[in-house]
Amino acid sequence: MRRAVYALSTALCLVLWLVLVTCAAVTRMGRDGQLYARCFHAFADTARLGVPESAYDEIAMSLQEYFSGGDVAFPVFNAREMTHLSDIRDLFRLFDRAWLLLMPLAPLVCWLIKRPDVRGFWLGLGLSTLLLGALAAYIALDFESAFILMHRLLFTNDLWLLNPNTDVLICLMPEPMFTFLAGRLALIVLPLWLLPPTAAAAAGILRAGARREK
Repeated sequence: MRRAVYALSTALCLVLWLVLVTCAAVTRMGRDGQLYARCFHAFADTARLGVPESAYDEIAMSLQEYFSGGDVAFPVFNAREMTHLSDIRDLFRLFDRAWLLLMPLAPLVCWLIKRPDVRGFWLGLGLSTLLLGALAAYIALDFESAFILMHRLLFTNDLWLLNPNTDVLICLMPEPMFTFLAGRLALIVLPLWLLPPTAAAAAGILRAGARREK
């Protein structure tokens, strides 16, 4: 019973750790004007709406300033698009608060690693890995459905449903861009998420070596 409780608490801590590093990575990426510019040049197609590619760099840096809290005017976006951008900025602020509130979790994860119940830790890691794997498989197999579900969960309105015939924002940020960003996010989040179990494995090896020397 004690091992099961320890395994579940370990899994919960690792899930919360995943939330922490994801929120921190999303807000960092979401305020990176250079990343926006590279993505716009690679994926955007706005010429038919009167926005030339030469404007992409300026729009990208303006988005960086806006999402960082600046007061920026966007003449290329209509009222619906601006309201949605405001919702995204509020979401980034929420993510900032979330990862800052979860920062005290780091010492708890370290404490769990030092616990003597090694099997309980790896059981907890296995549970959290299964959850993460199922989520990753869902996103990889049906990104469009996952993308829609994410928006329904994160936003309380339907302003994210934009029209590519009239709205510049959706032409600047088409679905292939978000597929690329999701992959980039995974490359950042997964190594950070693996830090606790990697430290646990290293600590276990050191403890085993110390026992053999005795």
